[in-house]
Amino acid sequence: MATTIKSTDLDFDSIKTRLKDYLRRQDEFSDYDFEASGLSNILDVLAYNTHFNGLTTNFALNESFLNTAQLRSSIISHAEALGYVPRSYASSLAKLAVSITITDPNRPSLITLPRNTQFTTSIDSVSYTFQTREAYNATPDTSGTYVFKTSDGLADIPVYEGIEKTKTFFVGDTSDSQIYVIPDLSIDTTTIRVRVFDTAVSSTFDTYTNIKSATRITALSTHYQIKEVPNGYYEIIFGDGTSTGKAPLAGNKIVIDYLSTKGPEANGATIFATTAQVSGVNVINTTSSAAAGGSYREGIESIRQNAPLYFTSQRRMVTAEDYTAQ
Repeated sequence: MATTIKSTDLDFDSIKTRLKDYLRRQDEFSDYDFEASGLSNILDVLAYNTHFNGLTTNFALNESFLNTAQLRSSIISHAEALGYVPRSYASSLAKLAVSITITDPNRPSLITLPRNTQFTTSIDSVSYTFQTREAYNATPDTSGTYVFKTSDGLADIPVYEGIEKTKTFFVGDTSDSQIYVIPDLSIDTTTIRVRVFDTAVSSTFDTYTNIKSATRITALSTHYQIKEVPNGYYEIIFGDGTSTGKAPLAGNKIVIDYLSTKGPEANGATIFATTAQVSGVNVINTTSSAAAGGSYREGIESIRQNAPLYFTSQRRMVTAEDYTAQ
């Protein structure tokens, strides 16, 4: 017969039984009928209290480790400690050959396809909008055809599924903690563009880039960091003005635009149409690569698996200095 209470046993009935066994070991309760007494109610309260405390402690302890955590917020926190940022929604990407033709002999020598030029497609009678995320230039051939190309000279123009949204922040007193959270669960963080304007009415701005692309960081570097916060949104973090890069000043306006996407739903689209015009001429496009790559945000099991691997690799090159004795 048990002589001690195993408070780590989370089963209510087992806890109550052990409480009774413990009391029966006392001379005062050796012949006591617990089931027909008011003391049974007290034992119920004690058993429930022990049961819930045990569950709470077990859950709290599980959330303290990446391998056993069940809440996304807990797993995100552990991943952040390893320097891992979970993948957000990803826009479906298609590549199009885009051109226009101008037969006028006085045609311009250079034409630009604007950023956010839109193309539409449909899958199972559901329409999706794709768009460019930067501007592309083209020069005419002898027949007056302009073929738009990337900076690498490729005629495959990438277009991304999603609707562009903009979030604007105004920087307050920099002595206070400034928080910039984008309230959109379907954001594709790879499409974010961050611009910091000198003042709320100025047209002068600095474009900030993701710190992952940085090769050298100084107090004047214009980089931002991004992380997922407990409610599932993403927070933009700027430098501190010293070793982590330039910080926005009080009175600055921060404008963040991005694509809000439907993830994998547009994957497989092959036929695109557009009503866009450049220099008053209709844009013509043909599909080079069908839409692919769209996905929902990373799940917790994927984060659990990838975060330690990311920490191990550190995503950096190993140099001779790593082996130099200090």
